[in-house]
Parts: sequence; structure tokens; C-alpha cells
Amino acid sequence: MAEKTRKLAPTTLLILLAVASFAAAAITLTNITEWHIQAYGTPPIVKVAGADAASGLISVSTTTGSNGENRTIITIKGYTGDPTHYTEVIKICNKDLNNRYSVKLVYKGVLNDGQWSQYVSYITLGLGSATPVQITSSTTKGTTIGPVTIDPATQQGPTCVPVSAEVLIDRRTPQDQYNQDLMSIVVDVVSTTSP
Repeated sequence: MAEKTRKLAPTTLLILLAVASFAAAAITLTNITEWHIQAYGTPPIVKVAGADAASGLISVSTTTGSNGENRTIITIKGYTGDPTHYTEVIKICNKDLNNRYSVKLVYKGVLNDGQWSQYVSYITLGLGSATPVQITSSTTKGTTIGPVTIDPATQQGPTCVPVSAEVLIDRRTPQDQYNQDLMSIVVDVVSTTSP
């Protein structure tokens, strides 16, 4: 019996190795697809200057980045030592007559991975009826404000929600820093169609 076991052991081992090699084998299939990319038109969600831009303490402009992306540049000024609140810095508007959109603001950090300014205590951003979020030097990238739903546009025009802001500039900010960029942050407007 021991002799049979010795003869079967190498055979069994070979069978097990053969089964294992088939089990570990992988088949790769490549299905070819073509992607035809077309321009559909301008985006249905747009950012426009809000009523507070008339104060002269806020400016809103648009530009195209070096990679072709649309960029809205918002400059907001605050008084040193006093929280400065704006109820409508910009409006986020839906131009689409057929779809509603779920929109949120996503904090991406200080522009170009720069440092938080010692002179900016915080900026708080609000979006429509969503709870405002205070952004400071310790705020985590990816923090969101919202979402809120923007209904479809009407024949009278786009449907909009306001973006509010409050900024606190340190009272010790030197006068030679007035009317200059103390820092710049990136906040994306992310919108998806909503049922």
C-alpha cells in the first residue's frame, strides 16, 4: 500500500499543478470602440455676477484657462477686523428649459497649492438654502456646500440660486496689503441632472 501511495503522490502533484495553472490562466479580450467627440453648445449651468457686485467690493469676470476650461474669477474685499457679509456674490443659473440640476460647491484648496494667508481668518460660503460652510486654513479639500436643486429655466429666462459669502480679514493687515490679493482659493461648481 505504501508503494502505491508513493507512485500516486507524484501523479497527484502533477494533476494539482495542471489544474492550478488552468485556474490561474487569464483570457484578455479587446473590443474596439470609437468615440466621436462633438461640441454640443455652451454649458446649461452658468455663473453670473450677483447683486452685490454693484457695491464695488466684488468683481466677477470670466476667462479661459490655458487648457481651454471656462473660469470665473471672483474678487471679494473685506474690511479689516469686521466680518464683511455679502448675500449675493454670484448667481448660479440654469439655462436648460427641460432639466433641473443638483448643484454643489466643492472646496479644492488654495490656488496652485499655495499657503493660507495669515491675514485671512476665514471665508464662509453659502449656496441658496444650503447650510453655509466656513472655510479656514484647516478646512479639508473636498468639503462641499449643498447640494441644492435649480429648477429648469422658463421662457422668461434662467432660474438662479445665490451664492453668499462672508470674509474676515485680520485687523492687523498692513495698509500696503490693501486692495491686493491676500490669497486665492479654488471652489468648483459641480452640477448633475436631477430627476
